[in-house]
Amino acid sequence: MTTPLPTLNDVNGLFTMLFGHDTTCKAGKAPLPPDACAIVALYNDKDGATKRLLTCDLAFANSAGAALSMIPPGAAADATKAGNVPDNILANLHEVMNIAVNLFTDTFDGRLELASVSRVSELSPETKAALSSKERSTVDVAIPRYVAGRVGLIAV
Repeated sequence: MTTPLPTLNDVNGLFTMLFGHDTTCKAGKAPLPPDACAIVALYNDKDGATKRLLTCDLAFANSAGAALSMIPPGAAADATKAGNVPDNILANLHEVMNIAVNLFTDTFDGRLELASVSRVSELSPETKAALSSKERSTVDVAIPRYVAGRVGLIAV
């Protein structure tokens, strides 16, 4: 049985609302591989069980976190090139992921809430294993003036 995930239109609507009408979202040609995931947001049901994940690569993590509070695009690009997500950008990305819970409203029978936003290195083995779920989709996201990146939507 296939678990419904947000549509490309849903993802595009959320990110254009957050980052402007020039933001573009395209269906990813291949799933975001677990080793390309930099940051993972966990969304839990009312019983505390993780039901959905939203993953992002370094480029999206830095671009989205920076764009939310207008940190210069060059700072986000530099962080991506350096292979890290600075704490201030991660804090902003946490807000993006909190808003992104709305992506799952129509595709999950019940209420979900953001449980955590973590670097992949901080994930439990069970959560790391879920990054390879068959129930996933990938979206390529280009935020105006920032480096384009990828997000993955995963049903657990």
